Amino acid sequence: MKRGGFLAVVLLFSMTRPVMAHHGTAGYDMTSMTAFAKATITEIEWTNPHCQIRFDVTSDKGDLQHWTLEAPPPSMLAPREWTRKSLQAGDAVKIEFHAAKNGSPFGIIQRVTFPDGKMLRAYPDRPDSKTE
Repeated sequence: MKRGGFLAVVLLFSMTRPVMAHHGTAGYDMTSMTAFAKATITEIEWTNPHCQIRFDVTSDKGDLQHWTLEAPPPSMLAPREWTRKSLQAGDAVKIEFHAAKNGSPFGIIQRVTFPDGKMLRAYPDRPDSKTE
């Protein structure tokens, strides 16, 4: 029975490595932030394992761009004053995030600022990040 318990533990830990691996940030530029002063929220998914924030912006050329950002799960956002209703479709906000290195319209959210100046942070600010 001891051997069976040991094997169960080994099996459990061997299965958790792939799950934990998906949390990497290697595909994102974590040394600088992209910021859009006027982003229009189109959807927010308040779910585990990560919330998703979708928004639209208009490029300098007048093209509509659709972006998707990964956010922490609700259990991490709630202590930072986020709620399921913090962002609603149609909200116009300033949004700052770490963009994908390959130029695709994806990123990891850092913070959202509302027109009244209220700011919601998804993560503690990184001192080594500069906004572009």
